[in-house]
Amino acid sequence: MVARTTVILAVLIVIIIILAGVAAYFAATPRVVTVTKTVTAPGAATTVTVTKTVTVTAPPKLKKVTLSIEYCEPHKDLFKPAIELFKTRARELGYDVEVREIMIPYGVDCAARGTEDLAAGTAGDVIDVDSFMIASYAEAGYLYPLNDFVATWPDWEKFAPAMRKIVTFKGKVWGVMIDTDVRMIWYRKDIFKLAGLPEDWQPKTWDDIIKAALKLKENEDKIKKALGIDEFYPIMIPAGLKWGEATPCQGFWMLLVGADKEPYNRLYDYSKGKWICKSTALWRSFKFYIDVYVTHKLGSPEYNLAADPWAVHRKTFSEGKVAMDLGGSWEFYEGWGPNGIAPLKVCQDQCAGKTGEEYKKCYLDCEYKHIGWAKMPGYKGGAEGERKFVTISGGWAVAINAKAASDPDKLKLAWEFIKIAGSRDIIAKYAAKFAKPAPRVDAIEVPEYAADPYIKAISPYIEFTDYRDALPAYPKVSKIIQEVTQLIILGKITDPDTALEEYCKRLKEVVGAENVVEYPVRK
Repeated sequence: MVARTTVILAVLIVIIIILAGVAAYFAATPRVVTVTKTVTAPGAATTVTVTKTVTVTAPPKLKKVTLSIEYCEPHKDLFKPAIELFKTRARELGYDVEVREIMIPYGVDCAARGTEDLAAGTAGDVIDVDSFMIASYAEAGYLYPLNDFVATWPDWEKFAPAMRKIVTFKGKVWGVMIDTDVRMIWYRKDIFKLAGLPEDWQPKTWDDIIKAALKLKENEDKIKKALGIDEFYPIMIPAGLKWGEATPCQGFWMLLVGADKEPYNRLYDYSKGKWICKSTALWRSFKFYIDVYVTHKLGSPEYNLAADPWAVHRKTFSEGKVAMDLGGSWEFYEGWGPNGIAPLKVCQDQCAGKTGEEYKKCYLDCEYKHIGWAKMPGYKGGAEGERKFVTISGGWAVAINAKAASDPDKLKLAWEFIKIAGSRDIIAKYAAKFAKPAPRVDAIEVPEYAADPYIKAISPYIEFTDYRDALPAYPKVSKIIQEVTQLIILGKITDPDTALEEYCKRLKEVVGAENVVEYPVRK
């Protein structure tokens, strides 16, 4: 009995081995195979013959597809690992995919090049797009709507509300955010201390900002002497034409969205489909500029009128010539960090002689002691129904070229790539490498992201951030804001009523009087 059992077990093992070999041998062509084997167990008198008929079916052939992916070189550390993961995923789905990478190099205006490629019909099947251009691209028919895809994608809810809205236009989703930023009030802790202001500072209202600026101005001579500087201004808010889009994005929007309750805190009324020509929020925003640059002379018009105001704002803040600066989250490292454009001399001197990671740690410890950041408060900190705190985000999204939708396989694979590029770990690791806030709220769960105290501190901003009304006409409206704020810093407009009238007049000229709405102004 034992011998017979042994024989049967041996037979089964042999059959398994044979079938595996047959399957491998005949994988290319499905066919029916009969396998017969006679086995005699060692020391046994009996033999067992087993015959088995099997059908060996070849696995499906991988379908060859070429998918082109166009992206900006600054984002290569996100796209390249995503592409490698995508290739594996494509094989799992039955595709032998050839990825054709179109990388727009450093030094080329990526948004402009992307627009040119889309217009010429040469853009990639998957494209890296400036979220600022989403509405214009959608209106032009360049993008494929993703509503059906995101509706069944659990990860979509992991993106902050503003990150979902920023890629939505006319009720349709046109992309998935992969890269973003936030804005805040940067301030010099050491200068605040000299003026008797708290080093751990968080204004609750706009008045708190003005009061702090006036206190700094009172101590101007003391500050200049302590820092060895020849000029000093309490605050800088981007204004005028030289900044371009940074004037509204870094400055005006930071005021506007906190100046009144919704929906009166925007440039565009979505319910009416019209641009807002007059409102309390617009009036208050212009008044704040006038308070800073005209009434109290707390900021420098010349800094805003410089040929390169970006360079000036970084340099003057680093030197201590400006104590408060409305700016972006990238500045902590890119602007004033150990390898920044305008590093702090006091930190360089303090860490002299150190190299590598030792220098970086020493410098950052020093930078944290000298530079602080605060959330921009609403007009009265929410007391009138406006937001308690505000910030504005821009950034980049990955989208599908509408031309790719004509090929079902390309469309399917394009979405598979977007899911990978927009996954938690890919986004978080990229954001961590460049000290950026991630558009996904769960990025904080990734160790590399959570390890940086600066990133960890600014990540909550994503949960209350907002976005610009980047509709097709927005660039022209933005230009009007730049023009009116330039008139303010030049002293040609000295009161908010005149500023609002000038804005409204120019807005009507650009978008048409029939396309604007006016609201009562509370002064």
